[in-house]
Amino acid sequence: MKKNDHAQSSLKRIFQIFLPMLWEYRKTLFIAYLWSFIAVAAIILSPWPLKFVIDYVLIDKALPDWLTDLTLGLSPVAQVLLLALVLALISAIGAFASATEKNRNAKIREQLDLDVRERLLNHIQSVPAILFDNQKSGELVLRLVDDGQKVVRLLTKTTPVIFRYLTTTLFAFVAMCMVSPFLGILGGLIVLMLSILVRRYAGPLQEASRFKRKTEGDVSALAQEIIKGLANTQAHGMEHEVSQRFQSKTRISKRAGVEETRVAVLMELSMQLANGLAVSLVIGGGGYLVLQDQLSLGSLTVCLAYMTQLLKPVEKINELAATVSRALVRGEYLIHLFDQFSPIPDRPNATHLLQPKGIIRLEDVGYAYSSRDNNQSHPVLQHVNLVLEPNKLVVLVGPSGSGKSTLLKLLLRMMDPTEGTLLFDGVPYQNIQLKHLRQQFAVMMQRNHVFSGTLRTHFFIPGQDIDDQKIWNALELVAMADYVKQLPQELDSPLKEDGLNLSGGQRARLDLARTFLLDRPVLLLDEPLANVDPESSQIIMSALDRIRVGRSCLVATHQMEMAKRADQIIQLKNGKLLVGGFA
Repeated sequence: MKKNDHAQSSLKRIFQIFLPMLWEYRKTLFIAYLWSFIAVAAIILSPWPLKFVIDYVLIDKALPDWLTDLTLGLSPVAQVLLLALVLALISAIGAFASATEKNRNAKIREQLDLDVRERLLNHIQSVPAILFDNQKSGELVLRLVDDGQKVVRLLTKTTPVIFRYLTTTLFAFVAMCMVSPFLGILGGLIVLMLSILVRRYAGPLQEASRFKRKTEGDVSALAQEIIKGLANTQAHGMEHEVSQRFQSKTRISKRAGVEETRVAVLMELSMQLANGLAVSLVIGGGGYLVLQDQLSLGSLTVCLAYMTQLLKPVEKINELAATVSRALVRGEYLIHLFDQFSPIPDRPNATHLLQPKGIIRLEDVGYAYSSRDNNQSHPVLQHVNLVLEPNKLVVLVGPSGSGKSTLLKLLLRMMDPTEGTLLFDGVPYQNIQLKHLRQQFAVMMQRNHVFSGTLRTHFFIPGQDIDDQKIWNALELVAMADYVKQLPQELDSPLKEDGLNLSGGQRARLDLARTFLLDRPVLLLDEPLANVDPESSQIIMSALDRIRVGRSCLVATHQMEMAKRADQIIQLKNGKLLVGGFA
């Protein structure tokens, strides 16, 4: 695909995705564009008072009949003051209209920015996390926070500016032709030639912007990795090596920024030279017409003012082209993100479970990863048959790579099996609404993420009424109540990002307390005793004995202590399920 076709395709897709969102604000948008039109009208009218001053006051030509009636025989000084007042009024109306238009568009921009971020976040959350395994989190953050904002600015700030420039150019060209057809046509040809010159630089500028955006994403991703791994870096004394790696990335980004600026400056230089030539041609041609009495001096002044308006969009085309190019590049990243759809969408007839019991059955389930390189499949699970029932603790064991994580993902329907069937209370997974299905599981991951906030907000569960007493009961269950009561703010005590102000054992116990509050029929725990101290390990197992009552419970673990409490121990080995103890 050619570069111009690619740019047009990207712009078309951007408008297809985001225009329906912008259309929701059509009334406010229409009023904003109306004010913009009034501002353009003020620009077109503003040179005329000066023309009248020059032609009919300073040079003392006879006033037109309609103007004679308006002046009512005023003296020349009074006429100048009147025309100056008219010019001031026109300028004031134009300034007010322009300010109102910008304020209205700013309100739309801020609201649309929120809408776009919300839609992006919802889309990211609707796609299985495994699809983002090859993408750095910093890159995704940049798309969510920055790329969407750039596209919104294109629609609500750059596009109105382009509209104003195009409208001003059209009306200025028509008015210039009415005053002097020769100068109007000359000005139109000059603008046409300058537009062709701009197109020459559009491609290189967009390529430079695309490369700059890629380097920014690399820097952002690495910066996030560095911040998250700061403690590990300091512990190993690797600050210098990490700094060198970061500097290497930033140097590449710097070179990309310099190249983008170089292309933009070269374009700006060419435009400035061309603009100077254009103004000189109009002055020369207009001056000749004045000397030949084919054009008045005031009319030449009007034409020069309009020529300035014709050139203004061309002068700003450098800035506009750079803005549009950056927005198109950012939009391409968003398009790529929006084009990633979940391979497990809800069926049209998907339903909710009535009074779910939590009986899960796996019948001859298998899963194989497909290789993109040679289109071959690599089996991870084969012919797995398993039943999870209330009041029954099943412990799943197996070496790394045996398929434990894959089995847990299948249970949560993070992906669908390539063979076999999973049923919840006898209903096939595919016939249950995905969100509703996942809401039947209370999950404690090996590395649960803890959002920053307070202890109270950590226990917030949508759709459930969780009062303080329930929280204290849950904390008591995992032997955390005394610790929290010793904190100055108790439940309002702050939690740092990822719970870094808690020990590993405390984080695990806090996660288990929240799992208890979820009050869901199925309990899944992935290595609940990993990286916790012996005291926390005993507390977690004792709490689990109470939490699992009335629930189906599956625990994936390497710990012998957990196996002692199991009703059934199953082992995954080479993708196959074996009934028995630790191997």
